[in-house]
This record gives sequence, C-alpha cells and structure tokens, in this order.
Amino acid sequence: MPKIPPRLHGKLRARAHYSRFAHHYFQNIAPLFFAPEVAGGPLLIATAVAILAMNSPWAEAYAAFWQTPLALSFGGAELRYSLAEWANEALLPIFFFGIGVEVKRELTKGLLSERATAAFPFFGAVGGLLVPVLIYLAFNLGGEGQGGWGIPVTMDTAFALGILGFAGHSMPRILRVLLMAFSAVDDVGGLLVIAFAYTPDVQFWPLLGALLAYGAVLGLIRTGVISSVPYVLLGLVVWFLMQQAHVHATLAGVALGFLVPTVPRVSSGSFAHKVRHPLRLFRRARRQMESDSQERKQEGHEDAARALGTLSELSDATYEAAERVLAIANPWITFVVLPLFALSNAGIAISPDLLRDAVASPVALGIVAGLLLGKPVGFLGATWLACRAGLARLPEATSWGMIAALGILAGIGFTVSLFISHLAFGGTRHEELARIAVLASSVVAGLLGYVTLRWALASGKDTGAGENPDRAEEPGRAKAPRRRRVRGAGTQQNEHTPG
Repeated sequence: MPKIPPRLHGKLRARAHYSRFAHHYFQNIAPLFFAPEVAGGPLLIATAVAILAMNSPWAEAYAAFWQTPLALSFGGAELRYSLAEWANEALLPIFFFGIGVEVKRELTKGLLSERATAAFPFFGAVGGLLVPVLIYLAFNLGGEGQGGWGIPVTMDTAFALGILGFAGHSMPRILRVLLMAFSAVDDVGGLLVIAFAYTPDVQFWPLLGALLAYGAVLGLIRTGVISSVPYVLLGLVVWFLMQQAHVHATLAGVALGFLVPTVPRVSSGSFAHKVRHPLRLFRRARRQMESDSQERKQEGHEDAARALGTLSELSDATYEAAERVLAIANPWITFVVLPLFALSNAGIAISPDLLRDAVASPVALGIVAGLLLGKPVGFLGATWLACRAGLARLPEATSWGMIAALGILAGIGFTVSLFISHLAFGGTRHEELARIAVLASSVVAGLLGYVTLRWALASGKDTGAGENPDRAEEPGRAKAPRRRRVRGAGTQQNEHTPG
C-alpha cells in the first residue's frame, strides 16, 4: 500500500477510531492521493470529469478547448500542437521518465536485482506484448482495422497502481515492484511500436542529434557533474530533437530515466568519517565567536559558515540522485501530468449508436479480447513457462493467484492505448470504436483484477504465500505449540494439555 505522509497518517488513524467514514477513507481512499509514488486518485477523477463533460450540453465547447493550437518556435524550427497533443507530447515523457527511474532502482538495488527474479517480469511482458497482438489480428487480419494491432499492446501503469493501492496492508511489496517492472518493459515495447510502426517518416539527422545529446548526458554523469541545470537543458534538447525526428518523446523519457544514478556520491560510512573535520572546525569557530575581539568574532562567523556549508554538501551527497528526482517528479506526475492527459484524451461521447456499432465491430472486439484475454494469458503463460524452463522463478511472498491478478490488471490499457488508437485511426469512426473498447476493457479489467487480487491475498494468508518471507517458517520445522498463562500460577501450559 502506498505510504501516506507521517503526520497525515497519524491524524487519519486517530480519526478512524471514532468515525466509520474516516476509517474507510484512511484504509482505501487516502493512499490514492497522498503517496511518495505515483497515485491514481487524481487520474481517476480527471477521467470521470472528461467523460461527463463529453456527454453534457457543453461537449462541443470542451472538445474545442482541447483542440486550441499552441506553437513554440525558434528560428526556422517550430512545434505546433493542439492543447491535447501537448499533453501527449510534453507531459507523457515526464511520466515515463519517472517509470524509468523507479525500475532502474529496483533492478540495481531492489527486489529485482537478482537475475532470476528480474527475468520473471521480463518474460511476462514479452508474453503480454505478443499474445494481445495475435488475438487482435485474429479479428482484423486483412480488414480495415488491421492497422490498430498496436492498441492492446500496452497497459496503463497509473490506473493499475491505483488498484493495487486498494489492496491494503496485506499486499506484498514485491507485487508493486513486479507491476512496475512489467509495465516498464511493456511500455518500452509499446513505444517501439509507436516509433517504428506508426511513425513512417522518421527523420535521420534530428534522431542522430538526439542520440548525441543523450550521450552527452551520459558523459556528464561519468565525469561527476553535480549541477542539475545541464542535465535539464540536455534533456530538453533530447525531447525537442525527438519531436523533430517524428519519434514519440516518451521513449526518450524512459531512456533518460535509466541514466539517473541510484548510488549516492557519499556512502553512510564515508559520511561518518568525512564529517569529523568540519565538525571540529565548527566547534572551534563557535569558541571564536564568543571572544571579546570583534575581529576574532568575524573570523569565527566565517569559519562556522564554511564548516556548515561543507556539512550541508556532505549531507546532500548521501541522497541518491534517483531518490531526489522521484521526490520532486512524482507529485507533479500525480497531480498535473496524468490528470491533464486524462482531461484531454479520455473524453468519449457515448451514444446508443456507438455502443451498437462497437458490439459488432472487429476493431472493438479485437481490442476487448486482446486486453481482457490476451494480457493475462500472455503474462501468466509466459512467466509459467519461463519458471518451468528454469529461466526465471516465482518471487518470494507471491503466489500464482497474485500473478494472475497482475495479468488481469495489465488489461487496463488506457493512456498509450488511446494514443495509438489516434495514430492508427485518427479522425475516423474506427477511432471512436477503439476508444470505447479501451474504456470498457479498462473498467472490466480493473474490477476483475481487484477481485482476483483480494481473493489471492486471502488465499495467500492461508498458505503463507503472502507472508513476510523473513518471518515465514522454515521448511520441515515443526510449529511450536501455543502456550497460555494459567491465571494465578507462575507456570505456562500448552493449550492442548488439560489444565
């Protein structure tokens, strides 16, 4: 379950003791809005607002607002997009940048640092990419909708993480890590599909420039440059050149995220050694500041400031760059990036004619089958085969029921699926059918995934699969008999022994 800020956590816990509403809010709703990770609450609200707006008397004005053009130009180069397209081109890369940073942390120092454990979500992602495409093509091969085969490829990470937030404290942390790792491979696959299947006119020279700028970022990291300014500027250059190359910049976001260092510049052990000298200087400066001489007081103030500056820099160096970046980026992603994307892209005008056409449309049926059937079958089947072949292993504290729940949640194909539907069928009736199919599949996958996850967690308690592996019993070790204290006596007796 995502972590609520400590002070708010204590306040809500106190309220939950005497308010049923506060108890429900504390357990289920608050984690969707207050978390150090990306939370799904604002995205859910923005999606509901967009759908309501597009089915209200103000639908035309709402749609026209997001089609308002906005241009940025410099010399002969110009970027001109509608407001909705700016949400896709400028905001989504920030979201995928955060995904890249988080997955790198888990791969380098987290629960996915072991090869066999990291291989598990990789094989699942490959299966989750291929099977939905095959199912979609089974409905549309050779037809008008064949070009939409990429729509069921990717999942929506933020919505899936929001469903996990409802699972409660009994959910093993590894499930969130597996979902993040799976979604990272899944998203990279989807973005490669966008880049090479839905971008026929890739421009070579801007793409080469983006790769050179990316290499410059790597060079700055290698040389130990600390200031964030050159990294931000080069990141913007990479983004701009990717746009000029007609390659979706979300791929650049993931790639830049994987460059963020996950090791602090100063370890805790080195910090304890390095602070000794500046602490001595600070104590000596404090004694100088108590002198009667005005000159010595001034020298003491300057020496104390220098010592504090050194201590401050050493303290900052104990933070890993990835941790600092996520602390800054995640609130913006939660409350700005994803809600604006949903407001501009999730609006679907639902009508009886649209629903009737969707039921009979191979495009809609292929998307629904690809997301609701292809994703879980591909994810679960590929991971099971990989484990049977010895290429991966089921992570500790999980069960195949929990893995099945993750596969179902992977059928929530929202953000990138909507974007690919626009690339494949932009402005046609097929796009409307694809959007309603993505929306319906996402709702069903979310509900079914939540139910399956709760069932798997309850089953895991009975079998021990969901317990903390550090506290689980060792195989073959007999369970110690429970004991009770006999009132009025100084000895204990086994419960099964007559008193």
